[in-house]
Amino acid sequence: MTVPSASPRPATAVVPDGRRSQPLLTVVIPVYNGGDEIVENVGVIRRAVTQELADGDVELIVVSDGSIDGTAERLLETREHGTRVIHYDRNLGKGYAVKAGALASHGEWVALVDADLDLDPRSIPAYLTVAREGELDFAIGSKRHPESLVHYPRSRRIASWCYQQLNRVLFRLDVRDTQVGLKVFSRRVADDVLPLLLVKRYAFDLELLAVATSLGYDRIRELPIRLDYRFSGSGVRSLAVLDALWDTAAIFYRLRILRTYARKRRFLRGSRPAGPEQLPLVRVVGDAGAAGALDYPRLDDSGDAEILAVLARGARPAGNWVSAAAPYFADDEVAAVVAPTVAPLQGPLRQRVAVAVLESRLGGGSRRSSYFPGNVRVVADYPAESVVIRRRDFTAAREANVDDERLVAWLAAQGRRTVYTPDASISVAPRPLLAPHLSATYSHARARGIAARRTRGTSLSAATALSLTPLAAAVTGLLLVFLAGGWHTAGFVLLFAYAGALVLSGVHAGVRLRSAQVALLQPPAVVGSQIAYLCGFVRGLTETARG
Repeated sequence: MTVPSASPRPATAVVPDGRRSQPLLTVVIPVYNGGDEIVENVGVIRRAVTQELADGDVELIVVSDGSIDGTAERLLETREHGTRVIHYDRNLGKGYAVKAGALASHGEWVALVDADLDLDPRSIPAYLTVAREGELDFAIGSKRHPESLVHYPRSRRIASWCYQQLNRVLFRLDVRDTQVGLKVFSRRVADDVLPLLLVKRYAFDLELLAVATSLGYDRIRELPIRLDYRFSGSGVRSLAVLDALWDTAAIFYRLRILRTYARKRRFLRGSRPAGPEQLPLVRVVGDAGAAGALDYPRLDDSGDAEILAVLARGARPAGNWVSAAAPYFADDEVAAVVAPTVAPLQGPLRQRVAVAVLESRLGGGSRRSSYFPGNVRVVADYPAESVVIRRRDFTAAREANVDDERLVAWLAAQGRRTVYTPDASISVAPRPLLAPHLSATYSHARARGIAARRTRGTSLSAATALSLTPLAAAVTGLLLVFLAGGWHTAGFVLLFAYAGALVLSGVHAGVRLRSAQVALLQPPAVVGSQIAYLCGFVRGLTETARG
């Protein structure tokens, strides 16, 4: 995707005579590969909404969820005033896209609608009126409302009914249909509930309603819809159904057993400013052209910016990278915000094999780029080639000759906090096999070893352990094979288990990247990565021990 030169600006009305200082409504439109008709569809949605509302009262946020068909380029080239576009390079799911758009919204109310026009967007103004007059938290579409006009496959009707019965039992939701992609909810819900959500794909609607209800946002009214199912777009397949059921179980476990959302709410409380005018000035350092893809209202090229968005060479930020990070700087103790790194799936073979290694549970370990740990958290050890950071902390780190790998650990040693957020991402092509990739793995592991020694192991994560354990098990198995007695049997079991895991990892990589070559090359590359990681980690431990 070619980065545009102009930076999109949010539609926040500036009026001096006491009229509205923010949009009444933000409409969030998630899309993946919208095709040639996406521009017209967005226009249809805008016209449907503004027929009832003044144009200045509406902003549209279209979120391109890793589209690879030119959707983002078409939208950026043709966007009107009041239309914002957020794009990121990897497809992460509709739930992730909706959350990204809603968190970036400025409206007093937020509406969700699909880009394919299966659902009639002319319902949005009516939903908004009902929600405002009834002081509701949600006005949501329902296929089971007696006034709904629904053209829908019978098989999906049955599956939907069964799913809603399950939700009633698990979450005690007094809602007949959670999954319709047409909803209007209040600013309170957007600020208090959306930051807590973790589901990225099909069960996002359920999670939104279940978590909101558990926090007291239970004024929900179901309204009629007009659904003309077109059998296009992302049809629900068998694997999608299984994914949705898995996510549903995970929501129940986090909500009722772990109390994850309540704990995360305490962590995030007070981190979001009341309005865009309270956001800090931010200057992009590195690739100035990337500013054109950033959806942030207060980018500044002068020396007045208190926050720096530092981009590594070749890095492509998600459109919401800065807007997702900026609110955390309301806390003076926060020095920096980091986000996960993802890799593009296109490129030369050597690079695609490196992607397959980094995104495998065996080879990626603490560098694994496709897995987004769900919780916002404070980190004491995280690579920061691209980081949003306070200018004074960045200057102090450079004066102390701190490199990117050690930046977060150095900040922690100074008593400064770094927040990790999974609500944005950075796309970077990995170093290709063999020597560049292994060198990067070794350097990363060495920094992790130094941090582990300095923190006496508290910086170690499950991902780090996953990087060390498989090879350690294989080495143990090899040693046991040569021991006398019955230990050689246990050794062979460990070795066969390790080999089987490598084969499965390679097959999975080959299927996902659609390449037999990747499937063949990934397992030996994983072994090399694990050896490099182990050597680097041990080197880091012993270096710090001597120092």
